[in-house]
Amino acid sequence: MNFYYDITLDFLENNYPFYEVCENDCFSNIKKIPLFQITSKVLKELVLNKVKVSSDFLKIIENKTPTEKGIIKYACILADKNNALAFIFDDEGVSVNYSALSLNDELNLLEVIYTIKNIDLEYEVIEKKKANNDLRKEVNMRSIINQEIDKLYQEKNKSKLQFLYLEWFNNYEEDVTKIYQKMKKQIQEQLGNKEENIFHIIEISYNNV
Repeated sequence: MNFYYDITLDFLENNYPFYEVCENDCFSNIKKIPLFQITSKVLKELVLNKVKVSSDFLKIIENKTPTEKGIIKYACILADKNNALAFIFDDEGVSVNYSALSLNDELNLLEVIYTIKNIDLEYEVIEKKKANNDLRKEVNMRSIINQEIDKLYQEKNKSKLQFLYLEWFNNYEEDVTKIYQKMKKQIQEQLGNKEENIFHIIEISYNNV
């Protein structure tokens, strides 16, 4: 069995982007969690619907996810070659909680997913999740930009922060802390063409790695 190691997940009833968390969320510091590759079609169905997996699959993942606070009985990460999502299932195999991955973890995971064979996941759709499709693009943009800003600031990557700031505000700033604070404040406002441009710059930078 394949595992992904040392990851922090934020299991919620809805699969929100990782950065949209609050102080009362229950984070799980996962020591390892089963990892499976599935097709993009199947992953899309699992994201959009509440599903029930087979008892055979539950047996495979049972008690295989140790955390700092104990064992999660039925949990795993399911991924295609572009996206990944962590799931918790109840004793009947119904998907009950979900967690997106941080940008760094998702990028790292997708580098190794090519070495893992697809599984034929047995499941049935129980009901469709309620989703606000109008906000999905905006939520994703905020998620990616927020994570990139935080990552660059933590790494003290001054040149890249200054570059994004110049593209965003058409102004040069020397002070990295001021850059970080202004970008973090701006991303909480209504998104427009400038924010969409920053989002695409970040996407392109990872595609060229």
